[in-house]
Amino acid sequence: MREWETATWATGQTEAEVIRQVGKRVARLAHQLTRAQDAILILAGQGHNGDDARAAKDFLADRKVKILDLLPPEPALPPVELALREKPALIIDGLFGIGLNRPLTEPWCKIIAAVNAADIPVLAVDVPSGLDADTGDSFGATIEADVTLTIGAPKTGLLAMAAWPLVGRLEMAEDVG
Repeated sequence: MREWETATWATGQTEAEVIRQVGKRVARLAHQLTRAQDAILILAGQGHNGDDARAAKDFLADRKVKILDLLPPEPALPPVELALREKPALIIDGLFGIGLNRPLTEPWCKIIAAVNAADIPVLAVDVPSGLDADTGDSFGATIEADVTLTIGAPKTGLLAMAAWPLVGRLEMAEDVG
């Protein structure tokens, strides 16, 4: 995927346009998973995964969308817990993408545990946060997605048997520029 991204930028395609297209695809799937006026909670981290999740808001005008930017994680747990108590119809997971390459710190593990315990459907953007996109192993805690919308092509780790319960239904967005 990283090679594809580099080749895409070399064609003159902008990161902003690709992010907009990914946001549109995330929103399209969120529409299928919710109803008009439903509440959607977007959990956005740093990097393009968070950007993709944030971009979905522009295409969700008929939903009540709340974005929580979780940078850094230490003060984020109370706002996440409060937002989860509001019982949104869907959570869009945009915390971590394919760039994650190290074990998660305790604050991130607590946030992920709170999301998993909330029993609210989760749509993961590209990979469930905390999942190693190459191996399917967990980096200490992993979002348990109901649906994962992977971008470009399935990552090897999404296809690992151990990852299946964390990935949920796997969908692919290949038409994002």
